[in-house]
Formats: sequence, C-alpha cells, structure tokens
Amino acid sequence: MSPQLPMVYCEPNQIKQVLINVIKNAIEVTSNGGRIFVEVYSTEPHYVTVSIRDQGDGMPEERIKRLGEPFYTTKEKGTGLGLMVSYKIIEEHKGRIEVESKIGEGTAFRVILPA
Repeated sequence: MSPQLPMVYCEPNQIKQVLINVIKNAIEVTSNGGRIFVEVYSTEPHYVTVSIRDQGDGMPEERIKRLGEPFYTTKEKGTGLGLMVSYKIIEEHKGRIEVESKIGEGTAFRVILPA
C-alpha cells in the first residue's frame, strides 16, 4: 500500500457513481455474512487503482466478458445499465476496469485511473 497516493484528475460525481454501482453490486451478491474489501493503491506509474472485492459466488469467464454491455444483467430486476455507464465513465477518464472472478470465492473489480 502506498503511503502517498498521487492525485487523480476526475469528475468527482462521475467517479462516485462508478464506485456506488460497483459496491452496490458487491453488496447484492454477498450474503451470509460475506465481506467486501475496498482498497486504494498505486501499482503502475501514474495510475491509481480502487479495488472492490466481494465474497460472493463469483462468475464464469463468459459472464465477465459481457459485463458493461447494454441491458446485460443477471439480476431479476436489473436493467444492465449501471455497469455500462460505469465502463463508459472510466473510459472517458482514460482509465479501465478489470474484473477477476473465481466461482465460489468472489469477484474483484479494479477501477484504474490515470494520476
């Protein structure tokens, strides 16, 4: 963990919306006392990463590939627009979202932004 993180130039309300979307999704898939871990660190020169990791059921690779597609959802009452908007916001900030998941262990979303 970096003691001093570089500043990120961004539209704060848009980044807040991304974090709300990702954390809300993590809450919805984590049950039975599971935990959500949020970390902020710098691993690449001139980038800051916000990692949100849940202890949900995880998802297969074919689902990960479709995340961010309009109207793609696995929720009964979902619209599939939250992650689509999140991916677009991060792309407009010249960043990226990486997703890693293991069935039975959970999913990690990493929001990586230039500093």
